[in-house]
Formats: sequence, C-alpha cells, structure tokens
Amino acid sequence: MTSDERRRYVRMAGTPITLLALVVLIVVAIRAGWKAVSAPIPPPPITPCVTQDVQGTLKTTDVTVSVYNSGHTRGLASSVSKQLANVGFIIDSVANREPMVKKVTIIGQDAKDPEVALVAGYFPGAVLKSDPKRVDHEVEVVLGDRNPEFKTNAPKSVKVAGPVCLPSPTPSVLAETPEAQHS
Repeated sequence: MTSDERRRYVRMAGTPITLLALVVLIVVAIRAGWKAVSAPIPPPPITPCVTQDVQGTLKTTDVTVSVYNSGHTRGLASSVSKQLANVGFIIDSVANREPMVKKVTIIGQDAKDPEVALVAGYFPGAVLKSDPKRVDHEVEVVLGDRNPEFKTNAPKSVKVAGPVCLPSPTPSVLAETPEAQHS
C-alpha cells in the first residue's frame, strides 16, 4: 500500500468520525441550552428592612403591604388594596396566591410587630402569623373567598418605643395592571 492510498483511506475514515463528533457536540449544546432555558426563574432577593425613626408613632404611610387573593372571588385583592391605599398604606403588590385561607390572614416578620398590629386593626378577627424569613418587614394580607369586614375607622397610627425596622422608604408602587384588576 502506497502512502497516497493510506492518505485516501484516512480521509475516507476521518470524514464520518468528524461528522459524528460534530453531531455529538450539537446534541450536547442543545441539551445544555434547553436545561438553561427551562430552569425556573429564581425569586428576587428580599432586601432587609431599614431601621427608621418614626418619632414614636408608626403611621399607615410608613407601612408597606402586599394583598393576596387566595379564594375564588375575582377582584377581591384589588378592592381591598384600594381600601388600604385610601387610608395611607403603601401597596407593594396585588396578586393571587395559594393555599386558600378561610379567614383574613395577616403575615409579618413577627405577629407582634407594630406594623402587623396597625394593619390588623383594619381587619377585626384576622388571623395573625409570623414569618421570620420576612426580613423586609413588609406585611402580607391574604384574603379568602368572603369579602372581609374592613374597619375604615381603625387608628391610622400606633405608638412605638424607638425606631422600627421597615421596608426601604422607596418601595415599588403597584401599577394598575390587568393582573392586579383580577386579583
């Protein structure tokens, strides 16, 4: 066998091997790309609260609230968020949420925090819950199927001893979106 014949056989064998290597490379790239595209989006990081001097009085205008509808009544969270905004609370988000609750549930970093007590004053008989992971001290109001009794004449402030830890004074204010209107 001459050297020209050997080169010819090497080229003939090399072409399918190169093609096979390229196919394997494309398959690996497609799998890696699909895995990256289909991965769940991580939740945004929660910014810890900021210690604020409220001059001994925590007002509704200092407290950030998110309102969630866990029931089947369309527009309930949107309606309640407007009532809360009318008395001065800062509304961060309005959305639907699982699991369903039977009674209005108010969740804060600690159920004994003054911001939780201030929000709870507007919902007589609400269930108060602590969530130590809520480092931002935002208050969540979770609604069930029934329209809650909203106490419009509840106090708009509570006395506090010293500074309180609250979300940053410039939270994202809820824009009226179609999602919020259905919540």
